[in-house]
Amino acid sequence: MNLKEIDHQVRGTLTRRIAHLGHAPSNQELAAELGLALDLLEASLQRLHNAHALLLHPHTSRPWVVHPFALSAGSCWVQTATHGYWANCLYCGLGMVAALKSDAVVTTRLGGEGETVRYTVENETPHPSSDVFHLSTPVAKWWDNVIFACASFQPFRDEAQIDSWCARHAMPKGPTITMPELWRFASDWYGNYLEPGWRKRTPDEARSLFQRHNLSGTFWSVD
Repeated sequence: MNLKEIDHQVRGTLTRRIAHLGHAPSNQELAAELGLALDLLEASLQRLHNAHALLLHPHTSRPWVVHPFALSAGSCWVQTATHGYWANCLYCGLGMVAALKSDAVVTTRLGGEGETVRYTVENETPHPSSDVFHLSTPVAKWWDNVIFACASFQPFRDEAQIDSWCARHAMPKGPTITMPELWRFASDWYGNYLEPGWRKRTPDEARSLFQRHNLSGTFWSVD
């Protein structure tokens, strides 16, 4: 679906307001800030939802996920010196840190289970970690249910832990990347999300970004 110029402005302003507030403004507040009638603002939000540029709560015009920000409790907590934010996966959490250009600690759980783990970023550099990141849901299926897709992306100590997790939960085995690779990928994908010139990537732009990070094969197919 083709987005209008106002849609990019709505998405950009909404994302920056979430970064500033730690939560989403109301639609009425957002419409007033943009100088739009509420019905025009909500029509724009619906176009953004249809284009997979954000996720609305079902049957409403209320934002639920504005990547990389989650607007309800997600599996990750991103803490900066001034704000805390939810993210639905570590990929989004680290992407958020890159977009905020702020030191932060991302708290989550290995495999979404019982062991808490923290990843610290200072001066735009993550502290060293030998953990790995596993993605279970292929790219082409991410927006079939983006909440589930994010939940299927989890950090682990090693490959053996991933194999055990996949077997216990009947989850498909996908690619595994290192934490430095995840940081570079998330930074490249989300690093400009708070900038005024943000535009939703085209499929070709997404493919090019994946190629830059050596992410290839059927799992990474956009179609």
